[in-house]
Amino acid sequence: VLSNSSLSLCCNAVVSPILPFLFLGNERDAQDLDLLLRLNISYVVNVTTHLPLYHLGSGLVHYKRLPATDNSKQNLRQYFEEVFDHLFSSTEEAHQSGRGVLIHCQAGVSRSATIVIAYLMKHTLMTMTDAYKYVRGRRPVVSPNLNFMGQLLEFERDLNSGRDTRNGGKDALGQP
Repeated sequence: VLSNSSLSLCCNAVVSPILPFLFLGNERDAQDLDLLLRLNISYVVNVTTHLPLYHLGSGLVHYKRLPATDNSKQNLRQYFEEVFDHLFSSTEEAHQSGRGVLIHCQAGVSRSATIVIAYLMKHTLMTMTDAYKYVRGRRPVVSPNLNFMGQLLEFERDLNSGRDTRNGGKDALGQP
């Protein structure tokens, strides 16, 4: 549970660039069409069950919803490969066209941060700890819940055991 000062800090955090084409944000960022256009974001991953796909009818933004809640029972890992497939094709297209991808949840602290950390682990070969530190260095309010941290550790074990390939040894930009 966040304190009032932590909640204020989270809600006032600005959209955070993670990679040149990948942004992590909150509900307010997702609502701000001017911000999305200014940052050339045309792909949005909404990691909530309840927040609207704000600009779906505009034709300017493509959406993917991952219906997830921020609690100790939510299996967020079930969405990793699905979102990676979507993200990787979107980021390839986004990168080639100079467009960006925003991953958001309500506060941009736990659910969306978990997805971004897992994406970095899979596509840049970072360890969970390195990916967490990297994301936290760009968005200090990041704090995945303990359940999600456990899922990231399991994902790292699977990546290391070869049960899941790491994009053929290529990074997020398709480089060896």
